Amino acid sequence: MIVNFEEVTKELTEDELSIIPYLVKGFTGHDAISPIKSDEIISKMNYFLITNEFKVRMTGPRLRKCCNYIRSNSIIPLIATSEGYYVSWNRNEIEDQIKSLRQRAQSIINCADGLNVFLNEKK
Repeated sequence: MIVNFEEVTKELTEDELSIIPYLVKGFTGHDAISPIKSDEIISKMNYFLITNEFKVRMTGPRLRKCCNYIRSNSIIPLIATSEGYYVSWNRNEIEDQIKSLRQRAQSIINCADGLNVFLNEKK
């Protein structure tokens, strides 16, 4: 869990883990030409979950947590762009996704380093 974001970054529950295969199946129907936006994923997943009497519901933060799980466990090469999510087996697209993730991680590290200056100035 991430401090200050405990509720949305908590580990996936067993119910959430049980829907990963359905998410993966849904993602595999989308490629770079037909990505799917998070709002549409959430809407479709919640319809599916309600219709099939699952207790769990999908939210934006939980979708991102599921996507993190899918990537971290090398289930499918899930790509995210401003156009939406899709699956790609294209080496260049996967490399670009890795680069994007590393750039976002570095941006967060830069923010933490910047805030750390305030702690060091107060000494």
